[in-house]
Amino acid sequence: MTQTSVIERALELADSGNFRIPSEVRRALLREGYTQSDVFGLEGKATWQQLRERCGSAAKQKADNHS
Repeated sequence: MTQTSVIERALELADSGNFRIPSEVRRALLREGYTQSDVFGLEGKATWQQLRERCGSAAKQKADNHS
């Protein structure tokens, strides 16, 4: 079975609305079996900012839908 690339999976998780901050996404990836080395690639400033924005937007949208 082919594993989804770490960045693709991180963005999927961020967009799910289940995570408020990128470090929560990182922990979820590790639980799913991605390695520390895989996840280290997410530590760049631009990637981290993108994850932060997507986590915030998705979490807000999820909260608005439950109101």
